[in-house]
Amino acid sequence: MKHLSAAQALPTRRSLLLGAAGLGVMAVTLTACSSGSPSLYTLAVVPGQAQAGGPRYVEVRQPTIASGLDRDRMVTKDTGYKLTVASNDAWGDSLAGQISRAMAGDLAQRLPGTAVFAENDAVTTQPDAYVELSVTRFAEGPSGRVEIEAALSVQPALAGAPAGDEGVYLQRLHVQGGTVSGSVSLAQELSTLLGQIADTAAAQLRLVPAQQQQLAEQQRQQQAAAVRKGHK
Repeated sequence: MKHLSAAQALPTRRSLLLGAAGLGVMAVTLTACSSGSPSLYTLAVVPGQAQAGGPRYVEVRQPTIASGLDRDRMVTKDTGYKLTVASNDAWGDSLAGQISRAMAGDLAQRLPGTAVFAENDAVTTQPDAYVELSVTRFAEGPSGRVEIEAALSVQPALAGAPAGDEGVYLQRLHVQGGTVSGSVSLAQELSTLLGQIADTAAAQLRLVPAQQQQLAEQQRQQQAAAVRKGHK
């Protein structure tokens, strides 16, 4: 029987390091093969009917997004009990940023006499009105059709600030589109539905100048009454 010396029986430090290095290369290779760059998608402006009227400046505020939707990967389906998230498809920007910019573009197209900008744009002009969305569904719904559920708020402003509860338009909206076959058609359908919401917002914005005049008159009357009361 052949006996090995202690030096021959024990692996050398060099062989251990080489073996560990080989395992490390294998792990990196497997990780690189299993991960890939996601496909990025964006919402687009959808043309609508352009009409005259509306305030001079409108700010589209950053929308409130339900926490389940506010993630890197696209939520493709929302059954009410389960959210399905795309494995390798993502929005090119935050969903809130995508929605606010698409809505601003939709409104600018529908109100050619109005300057519309998103809240985080580098604009110093004080708005005459605000538009805001609170989104709770933004995916394929339980019916198999693309759906958006949101609360829409259109609010006139005085001196660059919201006018309070007076003159505020607030409506819960549920708009449905068609069926989709992938992330591209999902982004297209969601863009179309946002355009429909912009139609509603534009109609309300056309009423804002008259509301602003009424609110300004009420403010002047209140100030005059306060002055008269102070002189008594």
